[in-house]
Amino acid sequence: WAVPAMWQVGQGKRQITLYGTIHALPRDTDWFTPQAARAFANASTLVVEIVPGADPAAMATSLRELGRLPTPVPLASRLPDDLKPKADALLKRIGLPPGALDGMESWLAALTLVQVEVARAGLDPAAGVDVTLVARARAAGKRLKALETAQGQLALFDTLPEADQRLLLASAVADAGKTAEQMQGLVAAWAAGDVERILKDFDDSSLSPELEKRLFRNRNAAWADWVQAALKRP
Repeated sequence: WAVPAMWQVGQGKRQITLYGTIHALPRDTDWFTPQAARAFANASTLVVEIVPGADPAAMATSLRELGRLPTPVPLASRLPDDLKPKADALLKRIGLPPGALDGMESWLAALTLVQVEVARAGLDPAAGVDVTLVARARAAGKRLKALETAQGQLALFDTLPEADQRLLLASAVADAGKTAEQMQGLVAAWAAGDVERILKDFDDSSLSPELEKRLFRNRNAAWADWVQAALKRP
């Protein structure tokens, strides 16, 4: 009943507003609607996936520890033959020298390429909904609760079998050039509260069953369990 999409469960003092957020947006996006503002004002606690920027130094250290290979492995050797020329062209287009990603584990190389594409789409993580709401909650003296940690999220990728990591890397290379348009479409669907379009257009069929289980099913179940438990408390 709101745009972007928002739901409420429970009643009285046992009420939770579920607000679908997005982690990166164009800087001038005006998403804080009257409905969202009212729900935020009435809430005593803000619950987010992770608290953004809680410890940047620790995050950087975790990335170095988890995402670096002991010995560099050529990126091309981790890709199907048909994607090797595209990977070379992609590195050149985004201004990275050959071998720039060879020292990264496959999952980190994939995420690095996706982050570059997000920036090319004009989306800024500093303008993300979570970052903005956390700043507002701190200014208003609201309690903050994180459902996950940054280190835990990195571990989801780092403990993937190498075969699944390479599927993720291949997807990042194959989609390069289309990612900006896809991300802009996702922002438009989110801003319109068009949940059906998000389900239809942004289902990543290239995900392996293991990756889909780790990134979506298991986490959704854990978050739903938290909501169920929270609704039993005033």
